[in-house]
Amino acid sequence: MISASFLAFFVQMGDPYEVEMVIKCKFLQIGSLSEAGLLEPHNPALQGCEGYFALSPNFIRGYSCSIPCAMCLLKKFIFCLFILMGLACTGTGRLQEGEQLYTGAKIDLTKTDKNWDTKALKSDLKKSVILPRPNKKIAWMRPKLAIYNAFKNRRTKSIGNFIANQFGEEPVLFNTKIANRQRELLIERAANDGFFKVKINSTQKVSKRGVRIIHEVQVDSPRKFVNKVTYPTDSTSSTNTQLTNKLIAQSTNRPLDQKVYQLEELIAERQRLSDTLRNHGWYYFSPDNLIFEADTLHPKGELNLTLRIKEGVSDHEKQQYRLGTITVYPDYDLAQQADSTRLRNDTLRFGQVQYVYRKMDTRPAILNQQIILHIGDFYSNNAYQTTIYRLLNLNLYKFINIRFEVSPLSDSLLDVRIYLTPYRAARIDATLSGVFSPSFYYGILAGAAYNHRNIFGGAEALRVSANIGYLRTDESNFDYKDFLVTDATARITLPRFLFLPKNEKRAFSTTQFNVRHESNWFKYDLPEVEKFRLSFQRIQVEGGYVWKKNRRGSVIQEINPLSLGFRYSTVNKRAIHQQLIEAIPSDTTGTLLALLNFLEYRPNYTFTLDQRLLPARRYTQYFRQRIAGQVSGFTRNKFLPDDYQLASPFNLFLESEYRQYQKTGGRNVLALRVAVGAGIPLRRNGTIALLDRYVVGGASSVRAFAPRTLGPGSEPRDTSYSGGLTVGKHTGNVLIETSVEYRMPLGRYPELAFFVDGGNVWLTSGAEATEASKFRVKRFYKELAWGTGVGLRVNLGFFIMRLDVAFPLTKPYLPDGERFVGDDLHFGNRAWRKENLNWNFSFGYPF
Repeated sequence: MISASFLAFFVQMGDPYEVEMVIKCKFLQIGSLSEAGLLEPHNPALQGCEGYFALSPNFIRGYSCSIPCAMCLLKKFIFCLFILMGLACTGTGRLQEGEQLYTGAKIDLTKTDKNWDTKALKSDLKKSVILPRPNKKIAWMRPKLAIYNAFKNRRTKSIGNFIANQFGEEPVLFNTKIANRQRELLIERAANDGFFKVKINSTQKVSKRGVRIIHEVQVDSPRKFVNKVTYPTDSTSSTNTQLTNKLIAQSTNRPLDQKVYQLEELIAERQRLSDTLRNHGWYYFSPDNLIFEADTLHPKGELNLTLRIKEGVSDHEKQQYRLGTITVYPDYDLAQQADSTRLRNDTLRFGQVQYVYRKMDTRPAILNQQIILHIGDFYSNNAYQTTIYRLLNLNLYKFINIRFEVSPLSDSLLDVRIYLTPYRAARIDATLSGVFSPSFYYGILAGAAYNHRNIFGGAEALRVSANIGYLRTDESNFDYKDFLVTDATARITLPRFLFLPKNEKRAFSTTQFNVRHESNWFKYDLPEVEKFRLSFQRIQVEGGYVWKKNRRGSVIQEINPLSLGFRYSTVNKRAIHQQLIEAIPSDTTGTLLALLNFLEYRPNYTFTLDQRLLPARRYTQYFRQRIAGQVSGFTRNKFLPDDYQLASPFNLFLESEYRQYQKTGGRNVLALRVAVGAGIPLRRNGTIALLDRYVVGGASSVRAFAPRTLGPGSEPRDTSYSGGLTVGKHTGNVLIETSVEYRMPLGRYPELAFFVDGGNVWLTSGAEATEASKFRVKRFYKELAWGTGVGLRVNLGFFIMRLDVAFPLTKPYLPDGERFVGDDLHFGNRAWRKENLNWNFSFGYPF
């Protein structure tokens, strides 16, 4: 074996057919390697001391090449480096005298009676000794520890320290406190699982530079079985009578009876009882006021539990409270709270609620609908939490504080005070960004939006936005010179359901209406006609409901029974417009139908599961399912022949998207996305309108390809002009996309990402569908375009700048058998880079 401190390496170029790698080693134990001819001294005079040694060329003769080339030398170099690093990265070279690595713990479980079930106990005991985690090991190597030792130094802000902390791992050293703490946890864990009599003998298995702890656990009694739980049956005061009666009522639900003993189950039962009491008036009650007493004088292994209220519980904790008065301060200002005359100079009573204010921006009727607390009702923690959540979802207040105080009029009443600190009502947002993809397009995107949280005084949220984007395209990849996109939207949201009965149990419910106009402008310069501008535009009116059933849930549902749309096209020159319309009957692709006016009715439903905003979790998911039906038809144009038949499309749209985010350590995240979309014509040989089709490629899709340059299916890529409009090229009514991305912070703001993307679009029917472009189950996976790359991001929290560079691994438009191009990479070739390397500059994460 060689135990080496790797200090320096270089390649010596002598004979063009051989390569010799020279390593400077600190500890030399040549032994059998030298005898086998695998290691030869570079200078015989230096044997036995620190010096230079070289791997024999025979050792790497399997990688020899008949001609000298840089790639062969590089392969030899990497192979030799891998071997030497493997021999030198055990990670123990820098341990001081007396230091030993902690290499883990092992549980050996024995029991007095082999019939006792200890399977669950063994699993829980293994979890008890999981910390501290030993240094990660691959075979005999600890690569992260080796990196830490190689680069760690005394300079806090050095590059070496950055590499050591980011990619390395600090040594986990053994000390006797680890064994003692683990032994305490094992005894505690066994008792929590119902094994009260265990003996633990801990020993240490010492290797050359590591210590492994062996815990021998002997179980001397069977697991306790809860035979019966007795709830309180008597009391000594009228106050206790109400409390114990409620506990007795809960005895009908006995989750612990006839179950094995487990401490977590007892804690959960105390919490359940406490929550029940707090929802029925016991405002000050807590789980710590309850205690389970165990009676073990029963058959072996059985246990009876008695639930009691602890002695010393105060009277106000035993008191059941009703709500007295409810007072709302709708414009409470924390900075001016000392001056009560300025804050509270007007009073208004609306129903049971009293309002104290300087300025009433929101109508009391709207606030009363969100307040689920009612005078005379017992205090309910659920009602309190729901009230807070409903007020938050008005999106009017940045601070909401609800206080309960014992009323001076009665010691069994709670006065409610609700303090609301509003946001500024109006806000204007503006965005400006640039996009580019070399050899494909470049341009700018700009947008502005006006937001008002309370436009009519009833918590109605108004948002008016406009966006515009201009892209200059490369004529070798597109048949139009530039591309202009505009989008204008007006949306108003009401904090309630219109035309439906009120439901206080629903935590979040709104009615929303949208009016939207979008357009796509193309500049054409076709050989058979003069220059002209063509646009496809759509006006859409939509109305429906959005709701969330419970406060803690992450499920949001949306349904829009009202959804009307009108689509039309414009051409800046009337003669050209007429010429294009008259060509529709002879158009075999069906693309020109997009020039006709189009009316549609499309009700839709969307289900969203979003865990990204829940409290910090190691694993989060996002799922979105959208279903829409479309009944539509083209309107007749005067330039069409009278006998030309226009179909009335009848389509179904299904869109599914799943995302998963897994934290792998620190701020590192492994993100996965899968998206499937389909516009399905329900009539034979039907088509999907151009604005409803899918495209792939670009900064948030398959990043190795530019937008609108891929698909449908394995359709050959043809950038030459063949006559007519080809704006529908590379579009499809079926979409499959997937991405895997590993995000790794490089500091406070910069991030590095490695990703693999795949996807394509297909057609299912229509005049333009060919055998190569149609979706087929037996071959679609062969037609997925795959690409990989690396990205650099600057994450400021509220704003993320992103630059991704990617190259293709497969090209579905090539002949079958030639589509994989991942083995034909030429980064040094300028022509290859221009054709294959795709740069994407954008903002925000791709998903």
